[in-house]
Amino acid sequence: MLGGCLLSTTTNGQTMIEGFEFASDDELLASWVPAGATLSLSSWVAPGSAGTNSLRLERLFPANTWETEVISGPMLAEPMAIAPNKYLTFRVAGDPQFTNATYQTLFLYAFDGNGNRGRWGSPVPTTGTNWQVFNFLASTAQKPWDSPEAVDLANIVQFKLYLYGQGDPPGTEFQATIYVDDIMVRDTPLVEFPPPSPVRALIDDFESYADDAALMTAYTVVNSPAATTTTASLETPAPQGSKALKLAINFAAGQWPWGCVRSKIVAPFSLPTNAVVQCRFKGDPALAPVMDGGTTFWITFYDSGGRSINYSGVSGPVAVSEWTTVKATYGDFWATTPADTGNLVQWRLLVQGWTGTAESQPLSGNFYVDDLRITIPPSLSIVKEGSVLTLRMDNLMPGTTYTVRQTEDFSAWTTATTIQATSSSATWNLPAGQKGFFQVSYTP
Repeated sequence: MLGGCLLSTTTNGQTMIEGFEFASDDELLASWVPAGATLSLSSWVAPGSAGTNSLRLERLFPANTWETEVISGPMLAEPMAIAPNKYLTFRVAGDPQFTNATYQTLFLYAFDGNGNRGRWGSPVPTTGTNWQVFNFLASTAQKPWDSPEAVDLANIVQFKLYLYGQGDPPGTEFQATIYVDDIMVRDTPLVEFPPPSPVRALIDDFESYADDAALMTAYTVVNSPAATTTTASLETPAPQGSKALKLAINFAAGQWPWGCVRSKIVAPFSLPTNAVVQCRFKGDPALAPVMDGGTTFWITFYDSGGRSINYSGVSGPVAVSEWTTVKATYGDFWATTPADTGNLVQWRLLVQGWTGTAESQPLSGNFYVDDLRITIPPSLSIVKEGSVLTLRMDNLMPGTTYTVRQTEDFSAWTTATTIQATSSSATWNLPAGQKGFFQVSYTP
């Protein structure tokens, strides 16, 4: 054993690489060596952690391009083998000061015996009040630009932490503190999320923005590397209301060009497993001649740790000039690391032009999005409470008005009552002697 808990194996399918259970700061610094940061032990640990210490890392990030901190762990006593289907996990607590950075990512680097390295990383949380868990499938290790070859996961001899605090161009100079704990190899992802927040039924219908300037206080344009440019604006008419989002994208030459808008951070909201995400979308026939498997429209949601879930199943409508209804169930979303779908705080709307080839030529298109929502189908059952038959409604969204309709023979439906949901369930006493069929619905 090296350091506090390096390579301590447990019985529940996990290996502790480092738990930072050192007796003193001096022992910590004898194992983990910073480049410019101040390292110390902290008694603040996540509620689910079995230890009593975490690593506290404090550093000034000047306004320099690609300002990065490297914390080097000890050489392992013996090489470590990590199966591709294992997960690299660690706990992180962030700092709001990282909002000053143009690129803020914490990477776990693994070095093999030949000097090659691989890395797994995610944006540093910009909230400093809660622990987050980063989970990475071992086989998704990225090859950094300065690694001669891809890392050999069967021959790992050292781990390091790389903390990127600035990008290109850099942001404002800032001082930040993060906490890291429980670096592990596990059979399964480590999932520890707080209770889910309420559903946000309306994500955005773009009706609340007075003009394009108001729209851009709520969204940020992001483009793929190279020369892709995107302009976001409001468009009239719209399939719902009077305004829709317009994305005018000049796709760069070459492969995988894309443009998108990303929302500001909002109050946490839930995407339940029985939910459907839907919106209206209109594409541009200009992309029809170059369409391939990379011509797609994406809907992405992010949790407070920056982890994302993605839907990228829309291809054909990207080159069609008619409004199309896009629907995605919870199971249609995919992720590279588990995200807290009960507490999402941000979304992204992205259009990718093509997979293409290095010789692909630049091309422009206009794309439109409207009425982005989360819908949940309510469920019905009839239960007997004493001598009274009751219609029980579940999976309701508080604040939504539901209409209960009834029919005796399906020849005609009549409205029986309306229910203003105050919780996820509600009941309605069936009138005495009433027979027939019932349905409950709401208008998104």
